[in-house]
Amino acid sequence: VHFGGGDELSLYGTPKEEPPAMAAAAAAAAAAAAAADSGKQSFIKNQLQALFQPTDNKLAMKLFGSKKALMKERIRQKAAGHWVIHPCSSFR
Repeated sequence: VHFGGGDELSLYGTPKEEPPAMAAAAAAAAAAAAAADSGKQSFIKNQLQALFQPTDNKLAMKLFGSKKALMKERIRQKAAGHWVIHPCSSFR
């Protein structure tokens, strides 16, 4: 049975009073959940950026000439911070 008041109200409609230790534990749990969400977001962001960067393929080797130049291009693109699909990426 749900009495419509929400989680911040007690069964009788009065505001809940939690002991300070419980409030601190709840705040720590919320912070941990937020960190996990940001970890997931940064993982997805890194995966997409890696997909858009130039890969070690025949076209990239012809364009850049060496693996060292290809690595410099990857670093340059990541430092630029733009979400541009590189013509030599595996996404194309």
